[in-house]
Amino acid sequence: MKKGILLLLMILPILTHAQRRQARVELVMMGGISGYAGDVGGDQTKFLSDHLKNLGPAYGLGARLHITNFMAVRGNFNYAVISGADSFANHEGRITRNLSFQSTIYEGSLLLELSIINWKHLIGERVNSSRGGRANLYLFGGMAFFAFNPQGYYQDRWYDLQPLGTEGQGIKPNTPKYKLSSSALVMGAGYRYLLGGRWSIGMEAGFRKTNTDYLDDVSKEYWDNSQIEATNGTVAANLADRSVDEEGNSFIRAGGSQRGNSKIKDYYGFAQLTLAFKLGSDGNSQSYGGKGGKFRTRSRCFQF
Repeated sequence: MKKGILLLLMILPILTHAQRRQARVELVMMGGISGYAGDVGGDQTKFLSDHLKNLGPAYGLGARLHITNFMAVRGNFNYAVISGADSFANHEGRITRNLSFQSTIYEGSLLLELSIINWKHLIGERVNSSRGGRANLYLFGGMAFFAFNPQGYYQDRWYDLQPLGTEGQGIKPNTPKYKLSSSALVMGAGYRYLLGGRWSIGMEAGFRKTNTDYLDDVSKEYWDNSQIEATNGTVAANLADRSVDEEGNSFIRAGGSQRGNSKIKDYYGFAQLTLAFKLGSDGNSQSYGGKGGKFRTRSRCFQF
């Protein structure tokens, strides 16, 4: 909650400034896929080969404020579903561990965009669409704050994993249950294309390096399974250890044996299509038409 309030306080000055300079503001709609890299499924270092087997939806809304012709600030809200399963791993140890999860992600982010290839008409130049003048390639980075809730599937229903203390949290001394919110460093790149007037379309991809190792409920060691069952019930014990041997027979691992790798935090990311709409009017004339779809502006101020 505190991180969400901090993000809101960071975005408010941008929105206040945007009300005074609407011509520099865009509303952005996003939709695409989400991916995850962590302790469940493939290795974090083999994201392309292992983790792309578990993709989920990602949708979002944002507001972009253009500070200069080559720099913009954007506030986003994204909803996504991530998942992972050891059954898709290319590693025998993870396959026999047999864990899986899914989690919703509610994310707010504040990003800085820097254009690499800028729209020519942003600086008042005459644009011919056949020469690529409507294209914009940009990099972005910033911070995200998000809430998550890993769940495990057992006997035809999904269970929230955090309350079950699957690694002995809440049972083991001085081991509280992990928080269901965290922050992340965001980095990515995008491409936009001006359709004409106020509309533009594009695509972008970005990854999040999080500050939690519990997106998947897996981080450290197994805890005594009998203690988990005695404290939190049979469901908790079964979801804590789902190990199977090569013949598919279940077995219970000893308490203290490795369950995850706490040295590497979890990652997630989005690849999305974007649709942006420019707000307001800055009073500068615009004209379309002529051979090659020429676009002309009267001044050298910011234009779409």
